[in-house]
Order: sequence, then structure tokens, then C-alpha cells
Amino acid sequence: MTAPAPARRRTLTIVAAATIAVTAATLAATGPALADDPASAPVIGSACPAAYPPAGLVRATTTAAGTAVQGLTVTSGTTPDVVSGEYVGTIDDGIAPGVDMLIFKMKGSRITDANGAVDRGIWSGMSGTPLYAADGRLVGAVAYGQSWAPSDYAGVTPAADLYRAGSYAAGSAAAAIPTKVAASMRATGASPQASTGAMRRLPTPVTIPAGFSPASAKAIAKKARLKNVTFRNGSSSSKTSSTRIGVSAGSNLAAGYAYGSFPLAGVGTTTAVCGTKVYGFGHPMDWLGKTRLSLHGADSVYVERDYDGSFKIANIGAPIGTITQDRLTAIVGGLGAAPTGTAVRTTNRVGTRSRTSSTTVLSPDWLSTVAGMQSTMDSMTLTDGMFGGVVRTNRAIKLRRSNGQVLTYTRNDISADRFDVSAGAAEAFAGDIESILSNGFEDVTILGATESTSITEGYQAYAISRVEAKQFGRWTRVKASSPLLVRRGGTLKLRAVLKRETGATGVATKTVRLNVAVPRRKFKSPIGILSVSGGSFGSSDDYEDEFEDMYYDEYADEEYETMSDVTSLPGLLSAMSRAEHGNDVFASLSLGSGRKAVEKKARKATATVVSGDVMVPVMVYGKPKKR
Repeated sequence: MTAPAPARRRTLTIVAAATIAVTAATLAATGPALADDPASAPVIGSACPAAYPPAGLVRATTTAAGTAVQGLTVTSGTTPDVVSGEYVGTIDDGIAPGVDMLIFKMKGSRITDANGAVDRGIWSGMSGTPLYAADGRLVGAVAYGQSWAPSDYAGVTPAADLYRAGSYAAGSAAAAIPTKVAASMRATGASPQASTGAMRRLPTPVTIPAGFSPASAKAIAKKARLKNVTFRNGSSSSKTSSTRIGVSAGSNLAAGYAYGSFPLAGVGTTTAVCGTKVYGFGHPMDWLGKTRLSLHGADSVYVERDYDGSFKIANIGAPIGTITQDRLTAIVGGLGAAPTGTAVRTTNRVGTRSRTSSTTVLSPDWLSTVAGMQSTMDSMTLTDGMFGGVVRTNRAIKLRRSNGQVLTYTRNDISADRFDVSAGAAEAFAGDIESILSNGFEDVTILGATESTSITEGYQAYAISRVEAKQFGRWTRVKASSPLLVRRGGTLKLRAVLKRETGATGVATKTVRLNVAVPRRKFKSPIGILSVSGGSFGSSDDYEDEFEDMYYDEYADEEYETMSDVTSLPGLLSAMSRAEHGNDVFASLSLGSGRKAVEKKARKATATVVSGDVMVPVMVYGKPKKR
């Protein structure tokens, strides 16, 4: 059986494109956008207006105004404000070959202040803002802005291209402003710096619940490897609302990777609603073509001014449909039932306090991130401060194999941290999910993942200080420089002396006894290796420094002895379930090599976390005693 391809990490791939000519005439045969009669449509705000042909736009000059447009966008609450704009020019093929970018100078709402000076400019979250001609037809959707400081110039996706929502194979994250457009921009008051830059796709601000640091947000962005999505902590409520918020032209529109207790959703603007079909953003989310994201309305709190680009802060409503198309010129979805996904449920307890959270995740790419961060966030809330402690964990992951068989993986464990126990078992939970998804044997679907943790204040941990072996009737300290002598077919008796870790509580030392059976067979070489280890591989003293490595680590064969002979998915699950626990002390005696290698093991659980490792050579001698 061949191993499945690795899960796609949402990388935006740029490939060659054929030139596509899109006109209003083409649109009439491909979509519902021309269903409304322009003559009877209001000036702005028609749910599904006809597309206005870009050829009808007149560019601004030093002596004459450009074509005027009006638009709808939300800065606060759910009711759109009216904004206005003036046509400046067109960047030919500015979005993709055959897809031009229209440039408008905008004003009103929070784009400019009462004196006409730039205020927030064109902000992230404004993507999809519909612009209308005087006769009510849709000119296009705001989707691009200046690269740096707030600017009142917007790059607009033409309506016909947006309605088509085709899979244009190539596009540009930044489009250079040509000389003729720059001249028109200066004629309408643009600064030289603004008119000599580039138009960039407005980043979609994906929300991260308040409480995570900016460093954490950057780490998620790095792991996601999204080129046009900006992760911002605290830019929305820390959960999806139970209230359904409707969408209409100019309203807030959110597309979610996950919804529930720990939402991950991008907030933009609705361009048009044609029956049950919703168009928005004017650019893609991830540019995956066919997709499945949750569709939400949202309630804006305000628009934050930022020198790296202003952005909208909003509370996301309950899902009201599904985004099914993620195309170059728009995201498109349908109103109706919320999409189903994988439920990630976590319960954390600290003393008498507890918190349970549940999030529906729509893509396997996000499962480990949501699982780890949801567990961490709830632990941080409950601990309400930094202190050392111990975490006891139980988790279960239900999955469906490629042949339809349903299996459930379970595991309990214990971990400890001297300085900050709030990270808890999040890393292991996420690591289990990643190991199952990228198992290397077959494609699987995770149907649900649950974890419960119990956090106890007070750091308790030990490390292996020394190991003693019974040699010819006497206990002798083992040393790497002196091989142990073990009799074929006999029993190697060991005792590990554990020393309390710095800063931990408890007795100063403990002793753990282990007996390892020695193989009876004779090996070509009498030399082997004995390893005595603790089940804990250490904890991070600096959570922020380790955050980038947290949520995508899989179990490694070299770290877990039980993983070495895995040959199937069921075998992997069994090995993961049996893998060393944080409170285990285990011994492994390895003899022989290649296919004839033999490994004998012994394990004993203690009451606290144990770390450390001692490795020494052994020499097998004599003949086994008769049984």
C-alpha cells in the first residue's frame, strides 16, 4: 500500500494562466447577476444588481471628475454606511490575465474624516464592499488597497468577473500602478508616495481569540503558511455567537475554518446576495477553488487604525450557510444549514473550577491547531496566572479508516512544568492528531477528538540520578565505561534512583526497581545496550519560544521505543496508546542486529513525572540455566 500524500497546508500556489476575457455579455449566459432589471433597481443596495461594464467608466483628469460611484460598507454594528468614490483608472490585467483592476478614490464613513483627510483608509475587512453606478448597477467590489500606510485609493474587482467567480489560474499579490493611472491619482490629490507604490490584495483578518500574545498569532500564521491572510489576536469575540446575523449587500461577511468556542474566521464584506447565493470579498480566501467553509454574518465593533494597514474588529454570528467556492475574484456560498465538521471538545479542571469548550473544525489542516490552542486557552483562563504544576490527561480520538472501519484511539498521560502549567497537555493532544492524520499507511478521517485535563498546582517531578544493577549478589552503580555482565536466560535486576527536580516538592529521592529478562538465545556478538529512561522528555521553560514547534510535532520513532516496529494504522494507534507515559521509568535491553535483533523491556509507573536517561553497554555470558 502506498502512503498518502501529506495534508496540504493551504499554500497559495501560483501557476500559469490563459488569458480570459470576461464581459457583461459573457456574464449574461453564466450567472444570475443580470436577473434584476437595472431600470427598476434602487441607486444602491439592490440585492443582486446587474454588472456595470467597465468601458462605461470615465477617468478623472485635472479638469474633469471621474465617474462617481456609491458603496455600502459597515464600520460599526450591522447596518452599512454609504461611501462614495471617483473612478481614477484601470490597471490592465491587474488581478490576472484578462481580469483588470479598477482604481477608485474613496471617501466617507471612516475612510476619510469630516475634512476629507485620510482616516482609516481602505481597511482589511472592507474586501467585498459593493460599488454602484448611478443607475444602480454593480461596478465591482473593493478588494485591494495601498501596501503601507492608510490610503483612500481602492483596487476594485469588476462586477462581471466577480459574478463569474471563475478559477483564474494566476494572479498577483501586488500589482504595479502604471504611469497613466498614477497621473490620474495625483490629479485627484494622491501623494507621490501613494501613487508610486503598488496595489495589494487586502489581507483577510482571521480572528484569534483575545488572550493570546502577538507572538502566538504570528506563530499560527507561520504554521498556516497563508500568503494573504492576516492573523490578529483579539479582533473578534472568543467564540462564535449563538445569534444568527443576516447578510445583505454591504453587510459584514465572515468565512470560517472553524466555529464554536474557538473560531478561526476571516471577516470581509458581502457584495451581493442573489437568492440564496452570497458573493463577497472580491478576492479569494485561500484560492482553493472548490472549498467548504462556514458562512456567517458579523457585528462590527469598530475599525482600528494601524500603520501596517487598518482592520475591522467584529463579533461573528452563528453560521448561516456554507462557502463553497474560493475563487480569484470572489468567495461564493449558499445560505442554509451550517456545514458539518469534526467536533473538538476539551474539558479542563483546576481545583473546583472547570471549563468545557467545543469547536467544529471544517478542514483537517486546522484540527491540531484548534485542539492545542483551545485546550491551552481554557487552561490559561482557569489558572489565571503563571505557576508550576502537574497535569493529568485523558484523550480520545475517533476516526474512520479508508475501508470505512471506525476506530477509537485512547490515551492517558501526565506532564509537569516548573514555571507555567497552563500549556498543559495541549502539545501532546495536537501531536496525536497530527500523527493519525499523517500516519503514512492510509487516508483517515477524524470524526471527533476529546481531551480532559486535571491541573494541580505545585511542581512535582524527578530525574534519574543513577542506575544500579545487581552483579553477582551485590548492587553496583552502572557506568558507561564498564559493561554490565548479564547471563543468557537470566534476569537483570535494576534499581533507578530518582532525584527531585530543582523547584519541585516531595521527598528528596525515590528508588524504582525493574527486572529485565535476558534472552536465552546466543547472539553472534555478545555486546548489547541497556537504556534506563524516564517517560517525560522534558518541558518548556519558555512557552513563547517553544510555541512555534508546538502544534505540528508527531511522535518520533527514535523517542518512543514502542513505535519502532509499526507497520499499519492499527499498529500505530496501539503503539501510541502504549507509548511511555510521563510518570514511567522503563528499561530496554537490546541485543543483536538487523532482523535478528531482540529487545527486552520493563516498565514501572510512579506517582510523579520522571525524566532523564542512562545508557550503558552490556555483555552476555554463559549458558542459560535449564528450565
